Amino acid sequence: MNSHTPHHVGLTALIGLLGIATLTGCTGPGDHTAPPATPSLPADIHAAPTNVTSSVYQGISLPVADEGPHMVTGAVAAGFTHTPAGAALAAIQAIVRMSLAPDDQWDLVGQQMLAPGAGRDDWAVARAQMSITTPATGTPPKILGYRITGYTPDRADTAIYTQQPDTSLTCNTATVIWQAGDWKLLLPDGHHPALVTSPNTLPTDTILLPIR
Repeated sequence: MNSHTPHHVGLTALIGLLGIATLTGCTGPGDHTAPPATPSLPADIHAAPTNVTSSVYQGISLPVADEGPHMVTGAVAAGFTHTPAGAALAAIQAIVRMSLAPDDQWDLVGQQMLAPGAGRDDWAVARAQMSITTPATGTPPKILGYRITGYTPDRADTAIYTQQPDTSLTCNTATVIWQAGDWKLLLPDGHHPALVTSPNTLPTDTILLPIR
């Protein structure tokens, strides 16, 4: 995006790679330095995050809970629990931060929040051709909640539901993998594009995120 291109146009093009139409301080739940250990009981994909609050990054409200993030440094959020809820929060944080990180920080998001692979490489090439220097303007999309559609200790697939400024709903899939002690977003490559749908209503088993 050059200096004459409206911010939201370039932003839409970038986030469109992941299926969200328009998707530094942080108020966190504590000063933990590492996510809790993997639980010994079977993972409960229907367990909602606990003590959910919100923080604003580049104009977008993001969920913060006991399950993470426990560390925020500039554009990078880290420290998510090795649980389904931690995986979902990591996916949401990574999608928004990779999409809105300014020019001097997006490479750090790529290195620390995204899993290596062709998808990350494709994103880096696309991002290098844009310029983001200010937060998103206008009415931002609102993250409503998520569903875990597949989970193992090594990988989690999440459907993320977002309300757009025109009140329509979008749902996109996101995959995170457990790597180097945290969840990393695994971006789709050109051969495996992200799945995007426009549901009329939220599924009844959606885990709602009470963020503003």
